[in-house]
Amino acid sequence: SYIVACLPVAIVGYYSAIRQAKVSAAGMLMTGQRPEMSGKGVTMAVMVETYAVFALLVSFLMVNAIKL
Repeated sequence: SYIVACLPVAIVGYYSAIRQAKVSAAGMLMTGQRPEMSGKGVTMAVMVETYAVFALLVSFLMVNAIKL
């Protein structure tokens, strides 16, 4: 039951990490070409990280809902 509760953070965290790497690399490239756009690159990386945080919250709530 704990393994099932940890699946959201495992699956979403994995895919979020891959997507965040791509978004962060694009943000660094964008900042290198146009420094005034650095805020937009950081904002996009944070938006991708939000999905991993939501998955962590779901897993936390599922683990705490399990009664021993």
